[in-house]
Amino acid sequence: MNTVRVDVDLGPRSYPVLIGSELLPGLGNLLREHGLHQTQAFVITNAAVGALYFERVEASLREAGFLRVVRHDIPASEEGKNWEEFSGSCAALLEAFPETGSVPLVLLLGGGVVGDLGGFVAGVFRRGVPFVQLPTTLLSAVDSSVGGKVAVNFGGVKNIMGIFNQPRLVVCDLSTLATLSGRELRSGMAEVVKYGGVCSGSLFEQLEGDHGRGALENMLALDPPTLTDIVAQCVRLKAGVVAQDEFDKKGIRNVLNFGHTIGHALELSADYALAHGEAIAIGMMAATRLALSLGLCEPSFLSRLESLLRRAALPLSHPDHPGLFERVLRAMQMDKKFKDGKNLFVLPTGVGAWQQVQNVPWDLVHAAVRSVLRADTGDR
Repeated sequence: MNTVRVDVDLGPRSYPVLIGSELLPGLGNLLREHGLHQTQAFVITNAAVGALYFERVEASLREAGFLRVVRHDIPASEEGKNWEEFSGSCAALLEAFPETGSVPLVLLLGGGVVGDLGGFVAGVFRRGVPFVQLPTTLLSAVDSSVGGKVAVNFGGVKNIMGIFNQPRLVVCDLSTLATLSGRELRSGMAEVVKYGGVCSGSLFEQLEGDHGRGALENMLALDPPTLTDIVAQCVRLKAGVVAQDEFDKKGIRNVLNFGHTIGHALELSADYALAHGEAIAIGMMAATRLALSLGLCEPSFLSRLESLLRRAALPLSHPDHPGLFERVLRAMQMDKKFKDGKNLFVLPTGVGAWQQVQNVPWDLVHAAVRSVLRADTGDR
């Protein structure tokens, strides 16, 4: 299978995203081919991913002339993406490379937690050292490894402490997806559906396919051509958005937050009982119901979205429990898009189209949140 290259065009901060299979064994040569000539590396990963892939990464680096390769593990779960782990990673990096003139290459081997925390570490160590994203989950491959938003959770708020820091290269080895659990794979599919829902009608239709089977099922079955095609489409869509609004100042980049305002709040408020993609799937359902209540989209869009999420075996709601509704509302108040006490939501207006709406009446927001909190343990 050929490697696909997608360029993220950011002037002097531009970089390629390489998408293919069995790329990690040749990682060292890829780094050299793309102008990365360091001889020392600091690999941030987690225990599970490191057990699977660190040795082949290390061997490849040494073959390419790396003299020293240091591994540092962080927790795999979202709860581990915190200030303490960030500080601990900075300390480990300084301990490994104490010399003032030492500039190691930081490699981020894992999913979104590793990529977010590790990119932040690389951005502040010695005022910034180069780093490379090596996504090993579908979610990080299609979304979090591209775009330069790196952060940690702090004070009960998701991604509140962070910076913009673009990688020098993203190497997406799709063969690593074979070791994902079904839940992790489905979680990544939520972000793929997001891209189709508000960024690309053709992608949405491709996922739908004919007679209830399309690219969505082929992706979940890890069909290599489908994976390469769809991951590349998602990366191109994100690269296009990021190129227009790298630092999230123009409102263009908000499109990437479809389902995230309510989804992030629910993810946090449910104490991370939900995987990220599961929370985003529920958030997309709530946001679409909010769009319907405002007359921005047709009921058919909700039906089609719901059908895709069901086919991906993603949840459509979450069990309610005492205080959860109020916790979700409080968490939403901390959303970074909210300004001067006014809420802001990314809402679909049709397949592949969106609109951002500010100051949505809170009674409609409350109804949308309640629509995805169920009292029983029935239909997900």
